[in-house]
Amino acid sequence: MTHDLPVTVAPYLVKERWNESPFMQAQGLTAEEITPGEVALHLAAPTPAQRGAGGPPDAINGGVISYMFDGALGYAIVSAQLPRLLAAGLSPATYSQVTMNLDITYLAAAQGESFRAVGRVLRAGRGTAFAEGELLNSRGEICATAKGIWRVFWPRQ
Repeated sequence: MTHDLPVTVAPYLVKERWNESPFMQAQGLTAEEITPGEVALHLAAPTPAQRGAGGPPDAINGGVISYMFDGALGYAIVSAQLPRLLAAGLSPATYSQVTMNLDITYLAAAQGESFRAVGRVLRAGRGTAFAEGELLNSRGEICATAKGIWRVFWPRQ
């Protein structure tokens, strides 16, 4: 059972859950690094449909950036709860969250061959969690930052 796994193995389960998501697969996103409280997502090869739409033709669209942040920050919140979930004998798959607010500041056109969204938890309680992150291009330049608030749902015991 997943709740019998040590905390060091549990991030793999979050990564696996992410990488098996049909929505994230369709977007070309993969979980790159997951530690409790921090997640990095990778967009290796943006499609033509993910580029343009108002900015430079080779920049990824703001909507793409938005769902990268939603995923990175949201999954950082899930990963932050791994020690508490496992200590309670609960599977990480039983914990969920939904976005209440996501503020994005676009600093520069997101141009590059690939992109990385990093999310970190600022504070996570039993009902609400706060996270922040940044989007970097393949040159390591920060293209956007984000802050958000999530409603968290603990499994009923």
